[in-house]
Amino acid sequence: MRWNTYLLTLFLVVGLAACGKEEPPAPETAAPAAEQPAATDAPAAAKSSGGGGYEPAEDERVPGITVSKEELEKQLEAARASTPQPEIPGEEGAKAE
Repeated sequence: MRWNTYLLTLFLVVGLAACGKEEPPAPETAAPAAEQPAATDAPAAAKSSGGGGYEPAEDERVPGITVSKEELEKQLEAARASTPQPEIPGEEGAKAE
């Protein structure tokens, strides 16, 4: 029984070692500053939607499916206005006192 435990442990250790993290590739040597592109060559930062999600381009928008953030907020406010507030029985007596 004892040798079975050792054999199982050996297989588990070998399996874990085989599935371990690989060494990251060695970083390449940095190019001299003259060869690196200037920071001004970088494209302008895209407008942030605040959520960090994907912002579709105008040609990707589908009417009726793609909804802007403003439209979603309008729908949410309309839903909140039309939703009745729950009546909690214990709160009515506390308000009268």
